[in-house]
Amino acid sequence: MAERRISSAARDLARLLLGHSSRYRDGRLQDVATEALREDADGRGWVVRVVNASLRARQRLDYAVRLEPRRVLSRLSYPLRGHASGDGPPRSLSLLCPTRGRVDNVRGFLTSVCRTTAAPGRIEALFYVDSDDPDLPAYRELFRRSRWLFGDIGRCALHVGDPVGVPAAWNQLAEAATGDLLMMANDDQLYVDYGWDAALDSRVAELTRLHPDGVLCLYFDAGQYPEGGCDFPILSRAWYETVGYFTPTIFQQWEVERWLFDIADRLGRLHPVPGVLVEHRHYQDYKAPFDATYQRHRMTREKSFSDHALFLRTEKLREAEVRKLQAVIDRGGAVASPAGEGTSALSGQALPEAALSEEALSKKALPEEVLPVARRHYAGLVDDLHAAGQTEQAVACAELAVSQGVWAHPLHRPAVYRPDLPLREYDPGTFWFDAYLAENHAKLLAELDRFTGTVRLDTVDTVDAAGSSARVGTARQQWDRLVLFADGEWTAAAARSLPVTMTVLSAIPEATLLPDSSVELALLPSGGRVAARCGRSNTALRVEFGLQVGEGVGTRIGGRPVPWPRGRCLVFDDGWEREVWNESASAHVVLSFTVPHPDLDPAALRRAGRQSTVSVSDVSISDNGAVSPKPGA
Repeated sequence: MAERRISSAARDLARLLLGHSSRYRDGRLQDVATEALREDADGRGWVVRVVNASLRARQRLDYAVRLEPRRVLSRLSYPLRGHASGDGPPRSLSLLCPTRGRVDNVRGFLTSVCRTTAAPGRIEALFYVDSDDPDLPAYRELFRRSRWLFGDIGRCALHVGDPVGVPAAWNQLAEAATGDLLMMANDDQLYVDYGWDAALDSRVAELTRLHPDGVLCLYFDAGQYPEGGCDFPILSRAWYETVGYFTPTIFQQWEVERWLFDIADRLGRLHPVPGVLVEHRHYQDYKAPFDATYQRHRMTREKSFSDHALFLRTEKLREAEVRKLQAVIDRGGAVASPAGEGTSALSGQALPEAALSEEALSKKALPEEVLPVARRHYAGLVDDLHAAGQTEQAVACAELAVSQGVWAHPLHRPAVYRPDLPLREYDPGTFWFDAYLAENHAKLLAELDRFTGTVRLDTVDTVDAAGSSARVGTARQQWDRLVLFADGEWTAAAARSLPVTMTVLSAIPEATLLPDSSVELALLPSGGRVAARCGRSNTALRVEFGLQVGEGVGTRIGGRPVPWPRGRCLVFDDGWEREVWNESASAHVVLSFTVPHPDLDPAALRRAGRQSTVSVSDVSISDNGAVSPKPGA
C-alpha cells in the first residue's frame, strides 16, 4: 500500500513538473495540484512543496530576467515620453484588492506600486481581509508599518470584514474609495512599467475630451493577453455612481470582469491604456506557487460552466445597465439617481435570456471529459431561454452546443445522453399498450371526470415527492401535474383519488421498469402553452396518452407538428424538444410515463429492472431490447 502511494505521488510530481512547459498545462493538471493540496495529511503534501520550490525559483528568475529589466528601462525612458494630464490636477486613483493568506504578496504588490508610479501621493490602496483569516495579525502588523514601508503612497488602508467572497469584497472597498478612478487589483499582481499612473491619466484626459460625460471603462494593455483579451477593469467615478456597484455578486468569481467589459463594449466605452504591463502572477500560468488561497477560490470545471451559463442568461440585465449608462451619456454626464432602481445586477435575479459571447462562438469542440457537465448546463440554459420567449437566442445556443460536440442535433438535447442510440420516429401502434389504453379509455375518462369535478390538480396536498402535485411553468406556460408513481411505488394520491387509473397503469410493466420511472396525470388549462423543452434522457421513450383532448390542442416534437390523438398514445424519444398548446375551450389532460428505449442493451435493461418494483420475471425482453408482458404476469 505504501509503495503504491509513493508511486502515485511520484507520478503526480512528474506531471506537475511538466507543467513548466505550457504544452502540458490543462484542466487535469490543476486537478492534480488541488488533490495534492488536499491530501497533505496522507503524506502527499511533499509533492506540492517540491513543485512550489521550483515555481519560486522560476518566479525569481523571471523577475530578474524579464520584469526588472523592463521596469528599469521604462524608468530611464520615462522623461522622454510625454504624458499630458489635461486640465486640472492629476486624477486620484483607488486600488481595490481583496486578499487572504498572502501577506508577502501584498507587500510585493505595494512595493511594485511605489517603484513604478510617477505621482504615488494621489493613490489610495485599499485591502479587504476576512475576519477569520489566520494571517490577520500579520496583515495588521504590515499596515501598522505601511507609512514607513510605503510612505510615498497617499493612503494604505486595511478593511476587515466577514468572509463575503471576492466580488462582494471589491464592492465594499469601492464604497470606501474616494478616487476618481476605481481600479480592480489582485494580490497576485505586480505593476512593472514606470509611469503607468501618468499613462492612465493621459489616456483618461484624451477620452474625456471626446466623452465629456466621463463614463469610461479602461484596462492596461501591453499585448500580454491572447486574442485581444482584457484584465483588471478600471472604472470611472461616473460609471460607478450610475450603476451603484463595482462588480456583480451573482457570479462565484471569474465572470465579473467579463460582465464589466461586455457592458463597456456594448456601450462603446471600452478603452485600452496601451503599452503598460501589469503582471498577473497566476498559478495556472506557473507564475506563482500553489497555495491554500488558490485552492479556496479555484473554480472547478462544473462551477466554471455554471458561471458561464449564468453569464449567458443575464444579457437582459447587462442591457439594462447599458441603458442606465447611456442615459447619463445622453444627459452629458449628470447622474440622475443612484443605481438600483428596478432589477439590480447585485440581486442575482436574472431573466433567462442570453446572447452568445465571441469566445463561445469560436465553436471549438469540448473535451470529452467535460461533455456531461456541458450537457446539463446547456440543456437547462436552452430550456430557460425558450421559457422566457427568447427563441432566437435559444436556437443559437443549441446550435453552438452541437458545433461543440455536445449533441448531434440542436432539437435533441437530453441532459443524460447516449450518442449510440439511434434517433428515429416511432409508430404508437407497434406498442401493445397503445391498444390496451384505448380499450380502457372510457373508464379512465369517467374517473377523471369524477376527480376533476371535486378537486383541481394544483390543490392536491403536496406532502412529499411520493404523492404530490406540481405546477410547472408560468401563468402563460403551465402544466398541473399529479404524480401517480415515483420512487418505486404508487403514491397515496393515486390510490386515494384515481384507483381505476392506477390499476390500469399497473398492468403496463414498462411504465415502471426503469429505476427513475415516474407516471403522472398532467393537465394543461384552456389557453395554456408549454414552452419548448427537452426530456432528461434519450435512454427512454416518452409516452403521452391523450385522456381528454379537445379541438385546438397540438404539439410539436422535434421539428414536426403532430396532431394529438384522443384516446391514443404519442410515443417519441424523450430527448426531443417538444412544445404543447391548448387553444380549445376545455382542459387538455394526458397520462404521461416513460418506457425503456427499444435499442437499449438487454443486459442493461435487466440491471435497471432489478432496481424496480416490477420483477424482470414478469416481462419478456427480446433480443433487440423490446419489452412486453408475459402471459399471466
